[in-house]
Amino acid sequence: MYSQTVKDHFAKPRNTGELEKPDASGTGKNMSDGDQVQLEFRIQDGVILDARMKVMGCVAAIASTSMLTEMVKGKTVEEALSLSRENLVDQLGGLPEHKIRCSLTCMDALKSALEGWKG
Repeated sequence: MYSQTVKDHFAKPRNTGELEKPDASGTGKNMSDGDQVQLEFRIQDGVILDARMKVMGCVAAIASTSMLTEMVKGKTVEEALSLSRENLVDQLGGLPEHKIRCSLTCMDALKSALEGWKG
């Protein structure tokens, strides 16, 4: 049902925990299934240097958020905001159709954090 990439990011999520004094933070919540995501970022000169995550959710939510933290490191805030759900799902090697909505929670948290940082 899940790709090897999804299984790997679920079993060994990257960038877990919190940053001390993050430059940006945001949350997302999927009201239909209860998934919750918190993202924190260290940003310098408009570039994301580090990202951390906390997730309470299903396999797809955890794997998607883990992958997203890897994808945004080294990108500008604008580049990170331009990432799409399709970019994320492609990097994961696909998700079952009924689990794609679970990947959106981390995208909501990303937008919340970075748009808040931009002011």
